[in-house]
Amino acid sequence: MGKSKTFEILKQGGVWGALEHIIDKKAHKGGIYALLQRLMMAQILRKLDSAHSNEMILFCKKHHIYTTNPTFLKYFAKEYDNIKLWLASQSFLEKYANHPYPPLLNPNTLDYEQISPQIAWELNIPLPPYYKFIYFGSHASGNRGLNHFVLNCGGMDYIRYPSSSKIIYEKYWEQILSYHYTMPPPHFGYLSIREYMKDKDSNKLYALIPQTKALNLIRDPISILKSGINFRRKRLQMAQEENLSFALSPDFICENLIGYNGYDAHNDESTFGKEDAPCFGTIRGSLKYNFTDFHDTDLRKALINIADEDIICIDMSEIVGKRAFETMNTLAKAFSFPAPKPSDKEKFEVNVSYYEGLLPLVFRVQMEQKSIALHLIDKIFALDERIYVKVPVDEVDIWQHKNTFEHYQDITQFLFNQDNFYERIIVCIEKKDFEILKQDTKTCEQIKEYLLAFIPRLEEQRKIEESKKLSEEQILQYLHTHKELALQAKAVFEKHLTFLASVRPDIIESWKYYQEFLAMCEEMS
Repeated sequence: MGKSKTFEILKQGGVWGALEHIIDKKAHKGGIYALLQRLMMAQILRKLDSAHSNEMILFCKKHHIYTTNPTFLKYFAKEYDNIKLWLASQSFLEKYANHPYPPLLNPNTLDYEQISPQIAWELNIPLPPYYKFIYFGSHASGNRGLNHFVLNCGGMDYIRYPSSSKIIYEKYWEQILSYHYTMPPPHFGYLSIREYMKDKDSNKLYALIPQTKALNLIRDPISILKSGINFRRKRLQMAQEENLSFALSPDFICENLIGYNGYDAHNDESTFGKEDAPCFGTIRGSLKYNFTDFHDTDLRKALINIADEDIICIDMSEIVGKRAFETMNTLAKAFSFPAPKPSDKEKFEVNVSYYEGLLPLVFRVQMEQKSIALHLIDKIFALDERIYVKVPVDEVDIWQHKNTFEHYQDITQFLFNQDNFYERIIVCIEKKDFEILKQDTKTCEQIKEYLLAFIPRLEEQRKIEESKKLSEEQILQYLHTHKELALQAKAVFEKHLTFLASVRPDIIESWKYYQEFLAMCEEMS
């Protein structure tokens, strides 16, 4: 990816542009790259404004701005007088004097559409505040369920793109502006923060998330371990690449489709999707890395603009089954988004992860005119005017919401004269492709014949995978026989739950399996 980007810059901007890109990319390592970055930045500023270049260079040094990006430096030189006026203003001094990343232009008067996220990042501009709330927490805590229920209320999550903190900021910015200005009411956005970044820019990322209301979804740590152990991944490469073919037998696809996470003890690292069944070794990886799990207190500390009193903590049990509908009504009032419709009450009682790992699937069907994509999805992801052919919470395609509006069509009734299979499975296609498909009787018959064999086999595989699941009781038994691991887990859990213990100790006290775990550790001690 890095080479291709450098090559594209070389083609568009020449050798100098490619050199700037390489230097900016490697300057954080220090040494010659950092020195070259500072020298090149100074040279560019002198060309832009020789009279004030020394002053601007000293300003950049004071505010830790180091870049060779000519677009940013041109913008900076143009706005330099406005920047100085803002930093000397009473408004700035009252609000940002002690902020670790103070905005160098006034966010309240800034036209967000007229500034790129790359420039905004360098100037410490907080994310555009066009969303209802932020949602933070660990994986395996009911995220998919909450995400789905908010979708049903018209919500769209501004999803993370966990490659680097700076990239996350840029992608958040692009999504917020795109959906804020284009989506029709009553849709709304919220910021989803589920990974804990620890790179060189992570503190800045979290500091540039402005003050707002927040939701922290939490869960019994033993149940988090259970979900991590039982998590089903697509293992079959052709399924990962969305390139399944009718030439593959249903048995071959279903038998090779699912894999589970594990742990390579020899290399002391997690493995992903390589195991045939859930395994206890996954626990070690979950405890070792807090990028995805057990990081709620760390995240809460990092979100420095969010006040404790603005955070609502709820346990996952409150969004499961019949409790979910009332919980979503409560959250709708707290965060000022549309409440769920009474007629949709049953939609909030579904098990969102029912076909985890098994769906969605994409088959490529070759027709005379073109190849078309046939999507098998869980119908719960087909909302009023939106059809998600990818499970939203699993993907990092930042335009996923935009693509769902009037882009896909459910053709289950057209093909099979029934609304769905097993009350959940439907077949979808792009609308433009459907106009071609419905004229091709032969291909329609091939699709029907194959899927009438494949879908029952997929349902059979779902039952097979369900039978492999491990329970909380089995996890507690395993930890009981692995004292060192149990005590390690206790330390990780306590750090993870420090914030929750300070605001909602009652939730921790209500957790059956965690309380049993604490009693077990007490006996071990």
